[in-house]
Amino acid sequence: MMSLKIIHVYLLKLYLPLFFITLFIGNFIYFLIYLYTYLDEIIGKGINIWPLTQFCFYSFISFFPVSVVLAILLSSIMCFGNLAENYELSALKSSGQSLFKIIKPIFVFIVGLAILMFIFNNFSLPHIIVKSSRLLYDIRQTKPSLNIKEGIYSNQIEGYTLKVGKKSADGKKLFNISLYDQSNGYGNIIQMYSDSGYIATSNDKNYLNFCLQSGIRYEDMVQDQNYFTKKPTMQIQFSEMTFNMDLSAFKMKNSDDNLFKNDIKMMNIWMINNEIDSTLSYIYKKKQDLKQNLNTYYLTHCNDFLYDTLLTHKVIFVKQMLKQISKDEQFKIYEYAQHLVRNFSSLIDSIDEEIDINTTKINEFKAGWHKKIAMSLVCIILSFIGLALGAIIKKGGMGLPTVVAVLFFLVYYITSIIFERLVYNNTFLPIVGIWAPPLFFLIVACLLFYRAAKEVPLFSFSFKKLQTKTS
Repeated sequence: MMSLKIIHVYLLKLYLPLFFITLFIGNFIYFLIYLYTYLDEIIGKGINIWPLTQFCFYSFISFFPVSVVLAILLSSIMCFGNLAENYELSALKSSGQSLFKIIKPIFVFIVGLAILMFIFNNFSLPHIIVKSSRLLYDIRQTKPSLNIKEGIYSNQIEGYTLKVGKKSADGKKLFNISLYDQSNGYGNIIQMYSDSGYIATSNDKNYLNFCLQSGIRYEDMVQDQNYFTKKPTMQIQFSEMTFNMDLSAFKMKNSDDNLFKNDIKMMNIWMINNEIDSTLSYIYKKKQDLKQNLNTYYLTHCNDFLYDTLLTHKVIFVKQMLKQISKDEQFKIYEYAQHLVRNFSSLIDSIDEEIDINTTKINEFKAGWHKKIAMSLVCIILSFIGLALGAIIKKGGMGLPTVVAVLFFLVYYITSIIFERLVYNNTFLPIVGIWAPPLFFLIVACLLFYRAAKEVPLFSFSFKKLQTKTS
């Protein structure tokens, strides 16, 4: 019994470092790909280090669920591949220990990890994704930091167009300045030209203090009643003119987190259940409204119209009425009936389309609900696949095990995305679309684990048998 405990401790010492290393590397790669996608919209905006640190931190953590799945698969193959390659696994089996008893500590660790992953996905991850999405939105909405270049017209400041002929060596003094004020929405009605000037930022960083020296200011008097006939212009010469420009667009805004909580990824299972119930209630209300409109409006109007017509011609049956009235009156009746049918048909189509949209929305919510549970069980399933493959291929390190792990992970990832899209298209039920890939890999895991326990190669193929049969 003591020897088995020593073996379990030894296996954990082999497995845990591989798991945490592959987890960090995989998560870091995912984060770099994500960061590279939005890199052009992040750099060059003069954003403080703290919001950027928060964004990187939340984004890095948000990839843990996917990275854990890959890390479990890869570390399992590498760990048991090393054991099988060094004949340690064969020695353990020859001592009378079954494969399941050997992997018991790793299995217990992965089950505990799966439970933690469910808690993380359900409680922490929605909050993290909300924070990450909100920070990314605020960063993307922030304008790039002000960069004035010589001889180029710049409209970086909203409502102004600026051109500077030359800048001093330290960049503080400006020469040959042309400034066009369009902040009032009338175009270039205010134009300022000066020989020199300088720019300074206010203490609260909200305004840009602009000082022009030795210049002239032109303003078209748009408010004048004779503007369109005479177009009067006011001209002012100045030795120094100072005014402020608003820099609020260059500062990063803090949006409300509640604006980003409508996505399924940002909800826990109880919030998803509430959304499903409210959407079902909305669909039921739409169906009831359609039924009420049919009874109270269309059928009432149709009955009133027929009753008045029948009463006018003193008949009981519609066929008798049609024989007594003229073709013009018949045409009016047909036209009125067609009008009611068209109106009601368009109402049915609009409500039916709205119901289809909300039904798709319900399927998405149900898929998200099942996905939070399925992700945890996938960790256990892929761990069995990794352990079995490592024992079968008998190869450790970062070569063949990495290739095999990545291939299996890609197959799982692609099939899960395909089935998830089929759920969104109302082709599969959510429970089928989300659980079909894990069920398939569960069957694969059982087959591989059986072959690993019986020490059967992955591909049983004998060239000698084939040669005997052909001869």
